[in-house]
Amino acid sequence: MQPNYSRITTWAIVENLEKSLDFYIKAFGFDIFEKHEHDGVISGATLKLRDMTFMLFKCGSHGDTKTPKQSGVKSGFGAYVYCSNVDEFYHNAIKHGAVSLAEPQDAFWGDRYCQLLDMDGYDWGFATANPVAK
Repeated sequence: MQPNYSRITTWAIVENLEKSLDFYIKAFGFDIFEKHEHDGVISGATLKLRDMTFMLFKCGSHGDTKTPKQSGVKSGFGAYVYCSNVDEFYHNAIKHGAVSLAEPQDAFWGDRYCQLLDMDGYDWGFATANPVAK
């Protein structure tokens, strides 16, 4: 395992790498861990959010793979990420361009969660453990 990477590191293809990096930093609170260069051209980046690593690669870097938005097909893979205050997180993400799929709500499984769509059409769930849920 590479140093400072999580045991499972997810990745996504994005249409515009620079805009996506800006989005993930402002809307979801990620930090850039490293940029991936090939022949002097940035083709991707690894982001960190607490102990999670997440890689972004621009279209064309993995063959003809497309984003859900480009293909018109909803991705069959998503992420569920815990945050300290899902309500604040949700409002900040919406302010920075995320699309709401589900507003923050108390779920039957005990979390307070929301669902958001990023700029490339990937589905994200964010949650805070609800201490009053049984």
